Amino acid sequence: MDFSRLIFFLAFFAYSGYYVGLAILHSLGLTSLSRLYSVPLRLLLMGIMIFIITKSVSNFSNKKKSLVVFAFVLFWAFYFFKVLTTQNVAIDGELMRPWFEYIFYGVSYVILPYITFTIIDFHKYKEVMLNGLIFSGFVLGIFALYTYGGTLGSDVGRISYLTYETGEQTLSPLALSYSGSLTMVLCIFKLLVVKGNTKYQRIYLLATLVLSFIMFLLGSSRGSVVALFLSFLVFLAYSPLKTRIQMLASSILAIPVIIWAIEASGSGIISRIENTKEDGGSGRSSIWADTIEHFMDNMVFGGRVEIGREYPHNMILETLMATGLVGSIILFSLLIATFFSSLNLKKGDLFLFQIFIQGLSLSLFSGSLIGSTLLFLPMGAIIVYKAQTRTSDQLIGA
Repeated sequence: MDFSRLIFFLAFFAYSGYYVGLAILHSLGLTSLSRLYSVPLRLLLMGIMIFIITKSVSNFSNKKKSLVVFAFVLFWAFYFFKVLTTQNVAIDGELMRPWFEYIFYGVSYVILPYITFTIIDFHKYKEVMLNGLIFSGFVLGIFALYTYGGTLGSDVGRISYLTYETGEQTLSPLALSYSGSLTMVLCIFKLLVVKGNTKYQRIYLLATLVLSFIMFLLGSSRGSVVALFLSFLVFLAYSPLKTRIQMLASSILAIPVIIWAIEASGSGIISRIENTKEDGGSGRSSIWADTIEHFMDNMVFGGRVEIGREYPHNMILETLMATGLVGSIILFSLLIATFFSSLNLKKGDLFLFQIFIQGLSLSLFSGSLIGSTLLFLPMGAIIVYKAQTRTSDQLIGA
C-alpha cells in the first residue's frame, strides 16, 4: 500500500505545519480557540499513524525493530506510571496540566511518530518526508512574514516582546526560531546534496531559505543557534575535503552579511547570547539545579515528573528526575544506539540526522519529553536504518 500522501501530511504537521494553524488563529484574533484546532488535529494524526502501523504490522517480524519498539514502549509505560504517582502526591494542583494530558501528548507527539517511522519503508518515503517538512516551513514562513514582518527593522528584538509593548498575542518565539533553523538546514541539504533539482525547485528552496532565516531572526532563540552550529558540523563531517573547504570559505564570507541582517532586522539574538550568563539562560540554571537535587534524592526510580508545576526544559535532566537510573538507562541506550546508527547513514539520507540534531538541541534547551516530536520521529528511522538498508538492498538484488 502506498502511504505517500499520508506520510506527507504527517511530515507537514510534525512541527512547522502545526504552527501554521495557530498562526491563522492568531491573525484572526481567535487564540482562545486553539484547542479546538490542536486536539482534533492531534486525533486525526493519531488515527493516520495507527492506520499506517496496523497496515505495516508485518514489519515487526524484524527482530531489531521489535526489540527497539519494546524498549521504547517500556520506558514510556514507566514514565506514565510516574505521572500517575506524581498526580497522587501532588499538592494544590502541582502538575502543570491534568494527568491524562501527559499520556495524550506522549502518545500523539512521541510514541506513535516513533513507531510509525520505525516500521515504514524509509527509503521509499524519504523524499516525501523531506518535501513535507520543507513545505511546512515555507508556508509558516509566509505567515510569519505577513503577520510579524512589520517588526523587522524595529527595536522589538523578539516577537514575544510585542505582548509587553502592545498586548498582542504572538506565536511562540521558540516555534518560529526552531522552525526556521530546521527548514534552513533541510533546504541547504536539498540544494547541496540532492541532485536533479530544477530551476524552479532551486528558486523555491532559496525563497524558503530566506523565509526560514526571517523566522529564525523573529524567534531569536539561543538553542536554535546551537542547533544550526551542530548541523553545520554534521555537514562538514559527511562532506569530502573539497566541499568542506568551499563550505568554510562560504561561511566566512557570509558572516558579515548575517551580522548585518541581524542588526538591520532588529533581532535580539546577539544580545540574548551575550546575556546568557547574566540571566542564567532565562532562569534555566535555577530549574536545573532543583532538578539535579531532586534526582539525587530519588536516584534509582526517580521522583516527580515536575517540580512546582515546572519541567526542567532539558530532556536529559527531566528523564533522570522523573524516571531515575532505571528509566534513564533505557532511553539513553536508545539515544546512543541512534547516534551510532546515524554513522551508517548514506549521504543522501543525512537529513534524518540533521532533524535529530535539531530535535536534540530543542530538547536540551527548551522542550519537554512529551512534546519531543523532532527528536523521536527521526530516531525511529535512524535506529533501524541498517536493517532497513539491508532489506532494501536485498529487494533490489532480487
